[in-house]
Amino acid sequence: MALEVDGWIDGITASGVVIFGIIFGLFFIYRSKKTNAKLLAYLGLTTLFAGLVFMGVFVDFLFVLIIKENIINTNGIVAILSYIWFAPVIITAMYIGAELLTPNIKKYIILISLVISLIFEIIIFMYPLGSFNFDPVPPIIPSANLIDYNVNLMTSAGILMGIMLITVLIFLGLGFLYKGFQSSGVIRKNFLLLSAGAICFCIFGLLEGLTEPGIMGIIVRIGYLSSFWFMYFGLK
Repeated sequence: MALEVDGWIDGITASGVVIFGIIFGLFFIYRSKKTNAKLLAYLGLTTLFAGLVFMGVFVDFLFVLIIKENIINTNGIVAILSYIWFAPVIITAMYIGAELLTPNIKKYIILISLVISLIFEIIIFMYPLGSFNFDPVPPIIPSANLIDYNVNLMTSAGILMGIMLITVLIFLGLGFLYKGFQSSGVIRKNFLLLSAGAICFCIFGLLEGLTEPGIMGIIVRIGYLSSFWFMYFGLK
């Protein structure tokens, strides 16, 4: 099976997100140990999990390179390998926001995030065929691209994912922005960087699900990874 150009772009950029997400995440955790900045460790975990969100595409790409066939996706394994990491991204990101914005009710915010995330995980494991848009029957003539998939926004999984993204956008993106406008100097700059990171994560994360594989995917995935550097410099 020979991949078309869009397939190569999809596979290479997804591999880059996975690899650099892990590298950046471990670097942030290392920096947290060196500087005793606890929140950098949580950002490291967030970044690492965010990189693994592309694991499904990465594994399918490896299958095509090694055995010249797509991974068998009858039960939606490609989507599950990716979206299983979405909930941990949200939980660790919400922890950072709660610690900085609402430390007095941090436990309640994390508990709510955990409950929603757990329900999301259960749904995608129990009902992958209803949660994701993909064809469970392999085509007679193999595709020249990687397996395309995304969450079906009209299902319970899609609604929960939307709730989690909107929560991050409002609580972290707008919350940090509001704090930035209330502050001055270095603190103002840090909150604005954190806000930019959260907003970029939500925007490019949403665009990932709406963009077809191709040149635009390169921009979306670079923007997706850059969001965590905004947050790193905001916490540094």
